[in-house]
Amino acid sequence: MRYEMQIRSLKQQGSILLESLIAILIFSLGILSLVALLGASVKDTASAGYRMQASLLASQVIGQMWTGDKSNTALVANYTGTGAPYADWQDKVAAALPGVDTASATTAPTIVIDGNNNVTVTVHWQAPGESGSPHKYVATARIDG
Repeated sequence: MRYEMQIRSLKQQGSILLESLIAILIFSLGILSLVALLGASVKDTASAGYRMQASLLASQVIGQMWTGDKSNTALVANYTGTGAPYADWQDKVAAALPGVDTASATTAPTIVIDGNNNVTVTVHWQAPGESGSPHKYVATARIDG
């Protein structure tokens, strides 16, 4: 009887070590998953912040149009091409959002005003470390005078 217990004891000597290593592996995978989830959460929070900032800047310029001269001639002169309010707004967008280049056709913020005072404001940005096409926020409004 004693001999049988010694044999069982010898057969089980490495099992505790093996179980411990498996437990450490499972725990490590769980910690790595939590770290990856945290990284994705930080990225999504930054993305939402940029989108909110783009929305705010587009709404701000539309608000300026509503408070100023609402004639089509004045809107086109001030908020497209070389108008001072347009240039100021582009500078604000470039300062507030990453990856905005006012001289670039792909990332420059734009304002398009048609003959009926339908305004389309487009804001682009490229988050740091991202590649591919930039993000885009588009706001439309009709400025009636």
